[in-house]
Parts: sequence; structure tokens; C-alpha cells
Amino acid sequence: MKHILKLSLFILFLAVVFRCETKKESIDTSKNIKPKIEHSITIFGSENCDHCIAFRKSVDSVAVSYIFKDVEANEQYYNELLQKIQVANYKGYVSFPVLDIDGKLYVKPEFGEFMKIIGK
Repeated sequence: MKHILKLSLFILFLAVVFRCETKKESIDTSKNIKPKIEHSITIFGSENCDHCIAFRKSVDSVAVSYIFKDVEANEQYYNELLQKIQVANYKGYVSFPVLDIDGKLYVKPEFGEFMKIIGK
């Protein structure tokens, strides 16, 4: 009788342990984590341009990675910008800074507009 009671308790113990093991559910925390969105950002401008300097300071303040290309100091960057403007079929007046964000050009955007574009 004692053995039957012990065996029953042992079986009950095993049932509880294995039942708990099978009932564990993973918790999906992905809804709480905002994915980090990476963008390819190139800023075309000049080291001497007040708008470029101010814009870059604003971008630096929010720790967004970008490449700066000084089109006045580097003819290759100048030609690259001209080609991008032609490909984009941009017809307006070009003023610095010019941004290439994920392959799309933005001519002299406001910082707030930039933040909306990159989703911050």
C-alpha cells in the first residue's frame, strides 16, 4: 500500500513537472522592440556652406550615420551629384545641401522633413 501511494505521488509529480514543461509559452517581445532602421544617407554640399554646416550639426546631434561629399573640393563628387540630379530628372534650382537617402534625392530639405523621411 505504501508503495502504491509513493508510486502515485511520484506519477503525480512527474505529471505536474512535464505538464508545466509543455505548457510554457514563449513570450513575444518583438512588439515592444522598435526595429532599428538603417538608411543609406549621403549629404552633398560644401564645407563652406552655412546651410550644410547647420544641417550636418543637426544630423550629428541625433547620431544618424551619413557620408558627406564636398562637391567644391572634389570634382568626382561634383560629377556624381550632377549625374544623380540628371537621373532624378530634377528640374528646379539646386541648393545645398542635397541629400541622397536610399537612392532618392532631396534638395535642401528642412531638418524636420529629414527626420520624417528616415522615420525618427
